[in-house]
Amino acid sequence: MANNNNKVMKESNNPRFKLQKSLDNFAASMGNVLTDITALEVNTMVVNHISGDKFMPWKTYQDIYAIDRAYLKQHDVHESLWEPYMELRKELELSYISLLGDPDSTLYNPQKVSSMKGDSQAISDPNGTMEELATELPNPFDQDNPQSEENIRRLFTDSRFLRCLRKMGELKTALDNRNRSLITETAEQENNVSSKVIEKTVKTDIIYAQTVIQLDGDIINRFSDKIFDHPHRDLILKIHKISVENGEKEWRSLFGFVIDIVQTGLEKGFSSGVNFLKSNNKNK
Repeated sequence: MANNNNKVMKESNNPRFKLQKSLDNFAASMGNVLTDITALEVNTMVVNHISGDKFMPWKTYQDIYAIDRAYLKQHDVHESLWEPYMELRKELELSYISLLGDPDSTLYNPQKVSSMKGDSQAISDPNGTMEELATELPNPFDQDNPQSEENIRRLFTDSRFLRCLRKMGELKTALDNRNRSLITETAEQENNVSSKVIEKTVKTDIIYAQTVIQLDGDIINRFSDKIFDHPHRDLILKIHKISVENGEKEWRSLFGFVIDIVQTGLEKGFSSGVNFLKSNNKNK
């Protein structure tokens, strides 16, 4: 056993081993970046207002963690949006579980994942409810437990979890805006306000056009059926078309830039490795 430990220590101190380790880490980090930019997605929607709030991980985490049926009822969420809100809460749980089961994640914990196998399947069940399950996420409202706060801060050190959290925060903002519109619509209908006012309220916070461009060239276009009745249909479609064209240019430029970085890094690594081997052979 002692001989094996000495061998491992010698290998870890070997410059060639360090070089290979650095290259592996670099490739892994770039792999995460490439995963995030392998597709371009452009959504066009009309909103009541544009929020100037910045992304605050702790607040976003608290807002989504708190979602359950009691929360939705307490915050007067329109019943038609209950399921999307609950799906958002499930997605937060599943994102955490997937990181626990990923060997490349800083949160990797195979023992915990094994004990949670049944829960993850239940969460993925479209008919399942969060109330039936014991959440595995650290509680942001447990102020008397320092370990819970520490676990959350550890969550925020994982870049993939933060990216998921940011996206979920954007989706929740869209749901909140849609909820305000539906509540206003209901109030206007109850007070017999003219249909034009109601129509103006309803036609907000809806994604009217969506385009997804995959790395292999596949292009997916989706359009809401409500756009055909929108008074500004042509303008919305024109704005979407321009956004897709500009987004595609920026996306291709960014992808090319990342590829250049990877290629340069690998070339430098290969060159360093060759020089190391040459100097090592001379010393022999």
